[in-house]
Amino acid sequence: MGLLDTLSVGRRALGAASAGIDVASQNVANVETAGYSRRRLITSTADPVYRSGGWLGSGVNVDGVERQTDRFISERLVEAAGSSSEASTKESVLGLAETYFDEQSQTGVHGALSDVYDALSALSADPSDVGGRLAAVAAAEDFAGTVNRVAQGLEDGMEDIDDGVDERLSTINSTLSKIAALNKRIGKSGNALGPADLLDKRDQLIREAGDLAGATVDFSSTGQATVFIGGHAVVSGKDARTLTASLDSSGELQVLVDVGSGTAKVTADIGGEIGGLVGSRESMESWLSDLDDIVEAVADAFNAQHALGFDQNGTAGGDVFSYTSTDPSLTIEVDASLADDPSLLAVAGASTAAAGDDDNLQALLDIEETAVLGGLTGEEAISGLVSSIGSDVASAAADADSLEYQLSDVQTMWDSVAQVDLDEEAIQLVALQTAYTAAARVITAADQLLQTLMNIGA
Repeated sequence: MGLLDTLSVGRRALGAASAGIDVASQNVANVETAGYSRRRLITSTADPVYRSGGWLGSGVNVDGVERQTDRFISERLVEAAGSSSEASTKESVLGLAETYFDEQSQTGVHGALSDVYDALSALSADPSDVGGRLAAVAAAEDFAGTVNRVAQGLEDGMEDIDDGVDERLSTINSTLSKIAALNKRIGKSGNALGPADLLDKRDQLIREAGDLAGATVDFSSTGQATVFIGGHAVVSGKDARTLTASLDSSGELQVLVDVGSGTAKVTADIGGEIGGLVGSRESMESWLSDLDDIVEAVADAFNAQHALGFDQNGTAGGDVFSYTSTDPSLTIEVDASLADDPSLLAVAGASTAAAGDDDNLQALLDIEETAVLGGLTGEEAISGLVSSIGSDVASAAADADSLEYQLSDVQTMWDSVAQVDLDEEAIQLVALQTAYTAAARVITAADQLLQTLMNIGA
């Protein structure tokens, strides 16, 4: 090997050490950067050359910079993030909605209905007492108002969910477009370090997409990523699709994905925060529907029995409650005539009854022990609904805890592969500094020898 060859080998060694220092510096600089994966310089032995009857080494080649990551773990991390986000969102939203049925810090639907029976029971001591009649009507009004409050709270919660879904869909659509744009840049880039940074940025966006919408991903060997939501490829290469939301004819929220000439429903399959919101809305719709059934059954029972009695004027009783069949819980109220004139409370059993007749009042009280819906009394049906709601919230909380642990496990696996270790980088920098110094000395020695040869010939 000649001195010029030695200079070339030294130059290659110097370049490799310098590149290694650049990579280690990049790792140290991004130790706190979310989604950053540690880099490693890839080198290989340069092809030898045949000279003077033998094969001589040519030094080292810098082949590129490799991210320390694992394809399977990265894909699993996106899925785990979506599942955990969906469960935690559902736990939060349903936990808040459950407070509308709280019987501890306020009078709930069950307590308000019990108060109606208590007021009617008190009135039985003197059915002609104006104060007792006023109290009974007021208790009925409180029951209707409590039901209205709960139903309106659920309606407002569902409207907030609709707004939240729209907001997150805007974000996910922007995120998907950015992922597609980065896919395009990654495919075109020829810079070894550049794509690693772009890949990290894109993969972080994919994790955000998983967190928002329960996206899944398939990483190809070429570095491209295909993102799926509800089984549909929403990012493929440089192309991204759009997600939208709308209410169908029955008022149920639907999430749709653009599939070229039309749209496809992904409501049942979407996850992440959006999936948690959609699932919470479905639960709240079910709660409100059950409450409607109970309220309608209780109101009908009171109205039917009240119509069999007679008021203080000897007139047959009218309705106690009025409501619209489409929204019983939102619209239930005490009949306007009865609210204005408690003497219309039909507690007597006959039109010519003597003062103190409470035959129909006793029949109204009997409703408390009468099955009005599915073999249950009104109070039992309300208790069953509250119990079911508590079970839904507890189940959501258990899922959130379990899936959070799973996400933590996958994150730990990812960190073990990709996270920057400052101690390791410090050791690497010392080794690279030593290699750089040694390479510089090789070049210096070769240069000095060349100078000596040139001086001999002078």
